[in-house]
Amino acid sequence: MLTTPIQIRFSDIDSFGHVNNAVYWSYFDVGRMDYLHRLFADDFELRDETVILVHAEADYKVQTRLKDAVAVRTCVAGIGERSIKMRQEIVNTTTGSVHASSSSVLSGFSKALQKSIPIKPEWKSKIEAFERT
Repeated sequence: MLTTPIQIRFSDIDSFGHVNNAVYWSYFDVGRMDYLHRLFADDFELRDETVILVHAEADYKVQTRLKDAVAVRTCVAGIGERSIKMRQEIVNTTTGSVHASSSSVLSGFSKALQKSIPIKPEWKSKIEAFERT
């Protein structure tokens, strides 16, 4: 599981004094992109054949405050013929408590064809090797 530190910004905080629920999605995005960049290189999302987010859901468990130290933990939970299932958690790095969790699905995608493509065997191999470490 990859851990990506998150810097909470003042603008992330709402009138209740905690991170607004919509902001969690940007934290999940940061973790997902860090995972993909570490595996495939910095330009993976710019390639013709890439992956796109097609489904995401989240559960909010604990309020996150401005001074909390948090990180996103990201892993691949499964690989199908045309999709990759990811699991993510936003955790307090001081207490270890999980503040939010997310499940998402990424689909193989060709920009040129503008349609879904199978997950490439080399992508699957890299993910499986990374998940074993």
